[in-house]
Amino acid sequence: MASDVKSDSCRQNAAKQYGLVWAVPRGLVDTCGVKREDAANTVNDHYRRIGAGNCGSVWAAPLGSEDTCAIKREDGSRYRSLYNDYVMHREVFHTLLANYSRVSVPRCHLYVSSDDKAWWKDRIRRFPDGHKHCNALITDRIPPFREAVRNILISKYCPDGLKPAIISSEANQDCLIRLYLGRIRRLERGSRFHGFSLRNYPLHLDQIEELALDFNLYARILAETLAHLYWIAHVDARDVEFVLAPPWKGDIVQYEGVCANPAVIDSIFLGDHVVWILDFDCCGDIAMEKAGVEQAVRAFYLNDPYFPRPGRKTLMEQMLWTEFKTHFLEVSEAILGRESPEASLPAMWVNLIEQEGHDREYHRRL
Repeated sequence: MASDVKSDSCRQNAAKQYGLVWAVPRGLVDTCGVKREDAANTVNDHYRRIGAGNCGSVWAAPLGSEDTCAIKREDGSRYRSLYNDYVMHREVFHTLLANYSRVSVPRCHLYVSSDDKAWWKDRIRRFPDGHKHCNALITDRIPPFREAVRNILISKYCPDGLKPAIISSEANQDCLIRLYLGRIRRLERGSRFHGFSLRNYPLHLDQIEELALDFNLYARILAETLAHLYWIAHVDARDVEFVLAPPWKGDIVQYEGVCANPAVIDSIFLGDHVVWILDFDCCGDIAMEKAGVEQAVRAFYLNDPYFPRPGRKTLMEQMLWTEFKTHFLEVSEAILGRESPEASLPAMWVNLIEQEGHDREYHRRL
């Protein structure tokens, strides 16, 4: 199903608000304070694929290179739009940086069109043979976890027969952890499938508890982030991802004098890390009315289980949902105020989420 792509008028408004060049005549747009001439510098290293999704493949220079950007190629589903990703990424970046700083957002540098011959001329050679020009999005690369963390995850969760191959695999150096607060592992006995990958490794709620990580803190960070996306950016957060990864070590990011200062979480097992939000190509605008709230509810349940879910049977899941819901309502009230015309929307969202969650649990148990 096609994602909700912004209309031209919405794109123009976003362009005016953030000082963008909306027309994108040759695909290259300077966005987050990165000079075009600096962004155009090349290195001799060839790109390697570090991920893939419905929108396309993601590439980067080898770790340790001075080139620390990630390149998302629009070579996946024809129903996905990197331009929508670009516009929404910009809106989310500025909203969270200017209003809230406990989650990290990669800087969004450039949108490149497939017909930008000047940009692709210097870079197509860095991709493997057979790759062609396409639309692309250039962002900061989220730093992967170091070897010591990878070895802990492999030791605790990787099937014994796969451990030597996983340890020596170059692909598993690209280790990010998906934060699944809404799911507990189902350990299926007798299954023949024993796959394992550290790329976007899904860390479930029971594993988060096992690693002595603060799942209540994660829940509050996600609740605050959703509240800011809904009531300030007016974005439904459809299909966004939340991952754990080390904090970015580059220059301090500023927007109108505000410094990015994400919550750096200390952990015996994971070391210093932050919650990152990424992938905005499926996001759409929401109206500040019932229809917009219903759209946000649909997006919540279409997403992977990053958020706690209502109606679950274990006490830990129930308490975590209460923590998430309570904090979401508190932050939403602080944003909207008690007397605003939109003051009733957060409670409406919670009620609809809980109704849908209980219905799903009821049918699942039949």
